[in-house]
Amino acid sequence: MGKHKLSVKKLSLSLGILSALCMLVMTVGTWLYGWWPNTTSLIMEWYPGYGMSWSGLLAGVVLGFFDGLVGGALIAWLYNKLPE
Repeated sequence: MGKHKLSVKKLSLSLGILSALCMLVMTVGTWLYGWWPNTTSLIMEWYPGYGMSWSGLLAGVVLGFFDGLVGGALIAWLYNKLPE
């Protein structure tokens, strides 16, 4: 039986959307309930423009989406290239 190929487009979009949603939940959770303050502080170092503001939230969601998009594309591409 042959190996099934992953769809690069579908996996990259799925991980992009999931990453963006994680950024949204993490930021709003930190605003409202004080969850994950150490994690959001660390993300502020990685993502330029990310912070505890509306513009920072938007930057985090957009950058999280693109991180997931690129990561998903790389994972699917690599999976499809590896031998059985």
